[in-house]
Amino acid sequence: MRQRHKQFKLIQDQGLTLVELLIAMAVLSIAMLGAVGMFPVAHQHIRAGGDLTKATGLAQRMVELLRDERFQAVARYHNADTRQTSSFPADDLGGDPPFRGGSWLQRWREEISSVPFRGGLYQGWGRIEVEPIDRGLLAIKVTVGWAATPTERTVEFTTYLAQQ
Repeated sequence: MRQRHKQFKLIQDQGLTLVELLIAMAVLSIAMLGAVGMFPVAHQHIRAGGDLTKATGLAQRMVELLRDERFQAVARYHNADTRQTSSFPADDLGGDPPFRGGSWLQRWREEISSVPFRGGLYQGWGRIEVEPIDRGLLAIKVTVGWAATPTERTVEFTTYLAQQ
């Protein structure tokens, strides 16, 4: 009798039974399905954050360009919209200093609307509004927008430029 008891104990110590293994695999599978379900949501949030960063950089770049422009020339950018190249101010290379507003806006348009993995935004666009507030003071609003699910997203920068 003692020998049978030892044999039974040896069988117990050898490993898991098939039923125990199936139960463990089922529990592990359910846990993994929950974790796998988070990946699409995480990817969507990472993409949205990347788009926001790109749009912010593109808007900031245009604000800096406008702040470096002569005060009298900044008003020429009013209502410039990258969706309508006819709204770009014409270049005046004969001026003192030369005005390259239309060329700079064309370059900005190409940066915004380039392929997303090259720094652009999916269906991206930009708009500039210049409003005089007082004599010698302008409000400049730069907006960058792009198509995102479920609605369009925008980033808006407003800065004030004073005549020196």
